[in-house]
This record gives sequence, structure tokens and C-alpha cells, in this order.
Amino acid sequence: MRSVVLGVLLVALLAPVPASTAAPLTPTAVGPTVLQLRNEIAIEGVLRYGRTLKVTRGEWNRTPDRYRFQWFRGETEISGATGQTYRLGVADVGQRVKARVYVKKRHYEWAQATARSDGRVGYRVPVRRTVTYRIETRGSIATSVREFARQAAQTYADPRGWRNAGVAFKRVRRASDFSLVLAEASWLPRFSSVCSVQWSCRAGRYVVINQTRWKYASPSWNGAGKSLRDYRHLVVNHETGHWLGHGHLGCAGRGRLAPVMMQQSKGLDGCRHNPWPLGSELWSR
Repeated sequence: MRSVVLGVLLVALLAPVPASTAAPLTPTAVGPTVLQLRNEIAIEGVLRYGRTLKVTRGEWNRTPDRYRFQWFRGETEISGATGQTYRLGVADVGQRVKARVYVKKRHYEWAQATARSDGRVGYRVPVRRTVTYRIETRGSIATSVREFARQAAQTYADPRGWRNAGVAFKRVRRASDFSLVLAEASWLPRFSSVCSVQWSCRAGRYVVINQTRWKYASPSWNGAGKSLRDYRHLVVNHETGHWLGHGHLGCAGRGRLAPVMMQQSKGLDGCRHNPWPLGSELWSR
């Protein structure tokens, strides 16, 4: 994808010294004490998840001795994003970003300039396919269906998931491509002979999440100290992956991340737990 230049010209302003710097030195000679920006600073790069942006330093009336940088998501500082470059992450998708450059020269006070992105951060790839789903339940449900629907939607929208392959998921109320079902464990065998009361499964147009697994994850997952939230990402991604046409995969090598289409609840064969599709899985069909 062709790199584009983003940003706007902003006037350098007298700024308070960043907390991590010393107080400015008192000038010892007559003359201007604030550096002046001569040209625009800009954010360079592609506004997509996983891509790296760079903010230019700008040209000043005097060459600065020191530069400091801070990136923002909206108006909020991004913790740790204090380099001239910044790699766009999950939380940046759908957001506008900006970068602030602080400059300092001996006998001059700190000055700053800010560049803003022209648009919002997008997914790594555009939508290539949109599928619809509806939420259903079976049996006695002892957990929040609203929370189930909300967290499933988050999984489907996450740029680390199947959305990263260009698949967009849209929840609807009636006719849909598939049903995402939260089911009491005893109901699983009713969907198919391949479904058991112990695990989740996919049967035809039904992506069935076992309520017990949704509430408590699996012994293997818990034994590794992984979070329940990540297990929920895993089970939705895995069973939906079957509906998308992906079969089971094995471990590619000890110490590697397990494919999301591996039956991680049953064993890892030396791989590491992982709730998201690997790059190789995203383009396997």
C-alpha cells in the first residue's frame, strides 16, 4: 500500500518542561528565547492496524539540541509511546492519533509542535466479506446473555481475529448466515453426535458455546494461568473458524503459539496457548 503523509502545520508553542526534564537554562545572551517552527511537522505512514507511523521533527529557526516525543490516542497520552515512531495497536483502531514533538536548545526554552492524523486508524485489510449472525440460547442459562453477546461482538471486531482476514461480522435479529448459541452443557449432544457435554462445537449453521466452558474456561487453560476473557476469545474464534471452513490444526513446533484452530482445551503438544488466528490461518482458504 502506498505510504501517505498525514498531519497539519501547527505553530510551535511555549510549553512547560516535560516532567522528566530539567528546568530550562536562563539565557546568557540577548536574543529570542523560544525556538520557532519554520515548516510543518507531519505524521508519515499508513493508518492501519499493525503499521508503524513516524512523526517528522520539523525545521526550526535554530537546530535543537534535544527532542522528545509523545503519541496520543485522541486527547489521551499513550503510555510508553515516547519515540519518534509508533506502531498502531488494537486500541488504536477506529481512533484518531496525534504526535507531539518537544524541542530544546541551550539558552532557549522548550517549545512544542503537534501533528494530527487526517483520519481514523483502520483495520489491516478492508472488508472483503460480511457475514451476519444472531444470538440464541438453549437450556437453562445461568450467566448474562447480554454480556455474552457483547463479548462475542468484541471478539468479532478485534483486529487480531477473523476480521484480520477481511471478514466483518454483523449481528442481526432475524434471518442470518449463522447462529451463535450459548447453550447449557447438557444440550450440546442435541445439535450433533460430534458435540459433547464437555466442549463447545459447531454443527451446521450453529456455532455453539458450551456454557460451562464460557463460565469456567478449561483445566488446561486455567492451569497455564491464562485469563477467562482470553479463553472466551479463543472459543468464539475457534468454533466460528469451523463455520468459516477451517479445520483442526496441530502444533507447528515446541514453544510456538498454537493455532487458534488447534484443540487447545485438550492439549498443546508443546505449543503455547493462543486465542487469536495465526497469520497462516487467516489466508489458508
